[in-house]
Amino acid sequence: MAAKTDVEKNVSTENSNISMMTVEIPVITPVVPSETMTITTNTTTTGADAMASSPPPPPPSTAPPSNGTGDEVDFKKMDINDQLQQNPPPMVTTTVTIITKGKMDTDPAMANFKVLYVLTQLCGLTMIVLMGSWIGVHMGGLGGTGNPSLEFNWHPLLMTIGLIFLYGNAILVYRGLRTLRKKTLKLTHAALHMGAFILTVIALKTVFDSHNLAKDPIPNMYSLHSWLGLSAVLIFSLQYVIGFTAYLVPGAKESFRAALMPLHVYFGLFGFVLAVASACMGITEKAIFSLGSAYSTLPSSAVMVNLCGVLFVVFGGLV
Repeated sequence: MAAKTDVEKNVSTENSNISMMTVEIPVITPVVPSETMTITTNTTTTGADAMASSPPPPPPSTAPPSNGTGDEVDFKKMDINDQLQQNPPPMVTTTVTIITKGKMDTDPAMANFKVLYVLTQLCGLTMIVLMGSWIGVHMGGLGGTGNPSLEFNWHPLLMTIGLIFLYGNAILVYRGLRTLRKKTLKLTHAALHMGAFILTVIALKTVFDSHNLAKDPIPNMYSLHSWLGLSAVLIFSLQYVIGFTAYLVPGAKESFRAALMPLHVYFGLFGFVLAVASACMGITEKAIFSLGSAYSTLPSSAVMVNLCGVLFVVFGGLV
């Protein structure tokens, strides 16, 4: 009888190096025919008692004697194959779970990605530290609404943390943390976006306050940096709302989610690239406003600004 193998389920956790496969294996329980065993014991009797009490002699046995004790054992066996054909055995199905390691442990591409992922995080953290150093050393530090020029300094710092670092890590989470459960990845992705959104809103408030509360108010939204920056914020915000509604709130159809995913990925990357470009223009604009013609002499402040811009581009490229 041919045994069929039915694969019930093959679960490969997304972004995971463990794949699990459940297999149903039919197990044949054979029916073993009973064996007839005749034991003939040779005893010695005399006289009429022997004639009266002795049973008829057993048929001749071809089995060899057992252990030289004088007892002869005769096994009469049926052909097992004939018995199985006449009475097919019942089939019992057992479930076997096979856990195998995927290619992630040995895949060179995965090893290279881990190295790049670590470099990306180091680049992002260095970018934040350098931005904070530039603000603290050369821009006078941070302030509140009582000092609009210092309040402005929150804008580049919070934008660097939120719309560059956290936004980039939200994009990377499905690759960098692929061993986590899909639900955990979704929540982490949404949490990073929420953190970026909160910091971005605060950063926008500080820049508008610094313009509107200045002794001589500064016009808003006149530069290319402000246009592209606000466009990046709007794209990011729409992405967050649509993604949260489609992928975290229950009720959306799977067909709709599948159709939306390419657009969600594309505009997510587009908004991130736009944010990086806007940040580079913004810090350059601020350096020119604060240094004036001295910017061309490349003082230490200008060097730090330029290095921040380079790190923006490198971080964006790694993401």
